[in-house]
Amino acid sequence: MAFYETLGFQTVQLYTRPNPYAVMKYGDIELHFYGSKKTVPVENQNMCYVQTDDVNGLYASFTSSLKEKTGKIPRGGIPRISKVKDLAEDRRFVLTDIGGNTLFVGTAHSKLADQAVFLRTIENAEYANHFEVLYDLMYSKEDSHSASLMRVKFFPGDLGELQVSDLDLAKILLVALDIELQQKQILNDELMNKLSALLDQYGQEHADWSRIAQKADDIVNVE
Repeated sequence: MAFYETLGFQTVQLYTRPNPYAVMKYGDIELHFYGSKKTVPVENQNMCYVQTDDVNGLYASFTSSLKEKTGKIPRGGIPRISKVKDLAEDRRFVLTDIGGNTLFVGTAHSKLADQAVFLRTIENAEYANHFEVLYDLMYSKEDSHSASLMRVKFFPGDLGELQVSDLDLAKILLVALDIELQQKQILNDELMNKLSALLDQYGQEHADWSRIAQKADDIVNVE
């Protein structure tokens, strides 16, 4: 209960007898919990999907509250909260509470002004299909290892050699940057410099380049 109150939930009901039971509420979200001495957090398989119209706003509210009240945003262990990710079907983050219960919180892309469709697709016919598979491996399957192997197989080692538009190149650089970060836990300076040069060239006044800049910020600024 204390953990969810830290996120901004309110305790609606609490019972200790005959069995521990609590009801927590955040806006229209209402979660019910029962207590069990048999629950082992690291082995807990209880989970649910929370559908929201504003995953970005909910994520910002949760993380800012955690940072304010605990001084950090837990990314590993229990409890933890993931970064927001663009999957094939939605934009989501994953929250695991101190009891090991997991909440998948997401917004369907149809309600996000096609943000994921934009990031997942490129115009160049030669690389379009390969890029979609690469993107899905990285974000839908969350398999950075397979994504890394595919990048090596279907894309040149120096992405600057690609004969694609600058916007397509920026999207490819974003995914490559994230793959390298996930695989090696360090930011690839070469990829970042190429991406930064494009952002400096085009600025962020155009909506497409503003989206690229936002995604780059999501990847780089991991707390």
